[in-house]
Amino acid sequence: MGLFGKRENSKKFKLAQAEKFNNLVIESVTERVDNEEILVGKSGSTSMRQNRFIVCSEGNVVFEGDVFEISISELMSRNGIIIQGWDFETERERTVVAHFSYYRKLSDAK
Repeated sequence: MGLFGKRENSKKFKLAQAEKFNNLVIESVTERVDNEEILVGKSGSTSMRQNRFIVCSEGNVVFEGDVFEISISELMSRNGIIIQGWDFETERERTVVAHFSYYRKLSDAK
């Protein structure tokens, strides 16, 4: 169990996390490699389709993972999310951070 008693590895929790962070406008995407954050792209969005959580940046898919196999958590600053798990795009385990300047859903962006 996690800090607040939620079963963080349950399918229900993982689906709820993915839905919570679905359709967000992001400012930049970085990848954590050997304690460094490397810029992957600027401006983009998150989406969820057929139980896949997808991060797009600059018109390209930069991360795509199975909702039930990845971990999605919010940064303490609440201005981004950390996605960890198997990436179907690169076919390897990755840690990707999607940063947003403020919490805004795609449906709010005009």
